[in-house]
This record gives sequence, C-alpha cells and structure tokens, in this order.
Amino acid sequence: MLARAAFPSFFFTLGAFILLLLVTLSAPVIKSIELLHVEDSNGATVANFGVLGVCYPGGVAKILGITISDDALCPPAHVGYEINSTLFGQNTNSHVETIATKSLTGSLILNTIAAGVAGVSLFFAFFAWFCSSRFMEIFTFLTLLVSSVVAWVAFWLDIGLALVARHMIGDVTNKAFTGHLGNGIWMALAGALSLSFAICLAGCGSFGRYSERYASREIVPGNEKGYRRGWLGRGTPAYRGTY
Repeated sequence: MLARAAFPSFFFTLGAFILLLLVTLSAPVIKSIELLHVEDSNGATVANFGVLGVCYPGGVAKILGITISDDALCPPAHVGYEINSTLFGQNTNSHVETIATKSLTGSLILNTIAAGVAGVSLFFAFFAWFCSSRFMEIFTFLTLLVSSVVAWVAFWLDIGLALVARHMIGDVTNKAFTGHLGNGIWMALAGALSLSFAICLAGCGSFGRYSERYASREIVPGNEKGYRRGWLGRGTPAYRGTY
C-alpha cells in the first residue's frame, strides 16, 4: 500500500535529482543549459560554458522562448576541457585555461556528486512511498542530509567561480566581452532548495502513518482464533489495520 506520508519527500527529491542531472549534462551535452554565457560588445554569443565543456556560436533557433543551438560547435565533453584563447583575441592560453580548469572542472565534480547522492536519496524515497516503509523513510532523511549539503556547496562554488570567470574574462578582453550567469546556476539553486524541502518533509514523514503487513492481535481467553468480544458481545477480529 502506498504511503501518503512519504510521497512529498519523494516528489521533491525526484525534482531535485532531475535538476541536478540537467546541470551535470549542461553544455556541450545539452546546448541550451550553461553555467556562463559570454557575449561580445554587440550582444552576439561568443561561448556557452557548461560542466562538461564549452559550445561556440552556430545556428540559433528559438522554440517557445528557449534558445536551441543545434549547429553550435561543441567539442567532445570531458573533464578539465580547454578553450582556444584566440576566441578572446589573446595569443596565449594561460588566462582562459585557468578560468576553464578551475571553474568548470570543480563544478563538474561537485554537481556530479550532488546528482549521484540525490539519486541514492531518490531510491530510498521511492521505496519508502511505494512499499510504505518507515525504515526506508528514515534512510531517505539521512541520505538527504548528505545530498543537500553537497548540492549547496556545488551551487555556491558554481556561482562563485562563474562570477570570478566573468570578471577575469572582462579583464583579459579589456571589457570587449562580457559574461552572464547561465540558467544552469539557477537550476542548481532550485535543486538545492528542493533537497532542503525534502529533508523537512522526510523528517515529518518518518512520524507519519504507515501500513503494517502483520499487525498484532489480542488473544481473548477461551478464544484461540484471536477474536475479542465487541460491545454487543459479538466476536470481532483483533487484528489492527492500517492507521
């Protein structure tokens, strides 16, 4: 029997897991999700930085207000990617490589860990709801504590390093290019908030009502089948149902 007390924590954990997974699979895997969006002085897109790589401008189309860059040049996704400094009008790669390595590699590690731990929490939350298990709900609460901490650290690192990268890009290009926080930052924030709500809901859900497959029964003397007398003197089952 499904446990209504465990469903709210499952719902918010599911939403957080999806959001954190999308952040991890940002550009170049999902081109419309980025941590940092860089434009030139004319407002044209220069690059979109994600967790696994960077996408350069290509053909751009909009569907329901969402920018889809299917023709954008996106190198293969990998950890610690580098970008060509000539994109920013520089002859060396030192400044830009430092930005890419410190910002995006750090974000990759923490966002991936946050999504993974949230997936573990989702596993326990699902079975706590589906199997109506108070034991699973307690495990959900404990794993949510860890995943929430990791998600918040990942978010603050994402936004902090994106701001540093934006400032350094402006300095390196003499303000010719400007950086803007991408939608992946706010998705990471939403994921961390969802996990925080899920912690509160899992804690409350641990004290909620759960069904018991086998309930205790009271044996009335002279009645070996486990029936007890009701107020009218008729035998009523002593089994305790779902409460």
